[in-house]
Amino acid sequence: MDSFLKKSLSLGLCLVCTMGAASSVSAASIGTINADDVNIRTQASTSSQVIKKLSSGITVTVIGSADGWYKLSTAAGGVAYVKQDYVTLTQTDVVVTDAFTNVRSEPSVTSSVIGVVSSGETVTVTGDAGNDWYSVDYNGQTGYIYGDNFQNELTGSLNGVTAKAEKKTATEKPAEGIYATINVESLNLREEPNTDSNIISCYDCGYSFEILGVSGDWIRVMDENGSVGYVKAEYVDFKNGERPENKTAYSPVSERRSLVSYEDEAPATQKAAEIIEYSKGFIGTPYVYGGTDLLAGVDCSGFIYSIYKDFGITLDRCSYEQINDGEFVAKDDLRPGDLVFFNTGGDSEISHVGMYIGNGEYIHSTNGAVNGVTISDLNSDYALNTYVGATRVLQ
Repeated sequence: MDSFLKKSLSLGLCLVCTMGAASSVSAASIGTINADDVNIRTQASTSSQVIKKLSSGITVTVIGSADGWYKLSTAAGGVAYVKQDYVTLTQTDVVVTDAFTNVRSEPSVTSSVIGVVSSGETVTVTGDAGNDWYSVDYNGQTGYIYGDNFQNELTGSLNGVTAKAEKKTATEKPAEGIYATINVESLNLREEPNTDSNIISCYDCGYSFEILGVSGDWIRVMDENGSVGYVKAEYVDFKNGERPENKTAYSPVSERRSLVSYEDEAPATQKAAEIIEYSKGFIGTPYVYGGTDLLAGVDCSGFIYSIYKDFGITLDRCSYEQINDGEFVAKDDLRPGDLVFFNTGGDSEISHVGMYIGNGEYIHSTNGAVNGVTISDLNSDYALNTYVGATRVLQ
């Protein structure tokens, strides 16, 4: 969200809020009174009580419409009503429904892309540019998006703006400086935009792709090695700026297969002991992909994320990112409370995380032979063969 513009009216009727792009607030609209002595009423009826009269030019916040009336928000937190004929709507906030929406410099598919918004984000529509194109306020500048990408009943009441408009094509290539970052634990890159096509490779949460185009609900991307394929748009976030380098800290190969020697390990600190004891209370919670509910279900990183969050420690959501949340530690220097990371298969560097609890054991949420939150041996053949590295988040 860019900024809030708050303006208290001299008559005390309402508060005006202008919402920028990428906000998750409820949709609202702004209009101006276009006549003098306009009645503002308690109900959407000419027989209802008049609260006050407004003059031409006064700004109002519109929160709904029905049967020729606008529902207004008052400064006191209440509502009032005015006939639509007496209000000129100047902007309305809309929630984007399309997974990938280009914000363009002009209402045309041939114009440059100034940004990207995705499903669930809010943009402020300021005018109707014709042919289903709308002008929007994007990061303090005027841009244009196509009307199929959002839903709002009030956009049809906006003032028109003079502009040349063209229909968008099915597939568009975004401007330079926009990239996609995985927002789930792992994601497959496929040869074609469907789940039946061959998998090229698998990537961890936080991995960033160059965007080459969009095809329906799929994004055509290229990884840092030049592999090109498709990923589902709902599993990536679109970001502006220079794509960051994909890198992860991990133990040297020679160290990964070594046994954990815990006979002389340092005891858990008081904070670590509290966190470990708390985490054991959720043994048996089922594994749920994407889950962060310690009672209903968690995936591996969701378990770690939620445990530490309950102690006021905020970690990244995915294991690929969590390894960078603390100080990297060698395997022979593990202490209770450290996070331990694994590559459980595929081409991803990190695909699993747990918490070391001492005595050569770690607690984690797994969908393997034992489903859900459990305690495992860090010196087991499986752990020895998949161990990647460790991070200390408790100093």
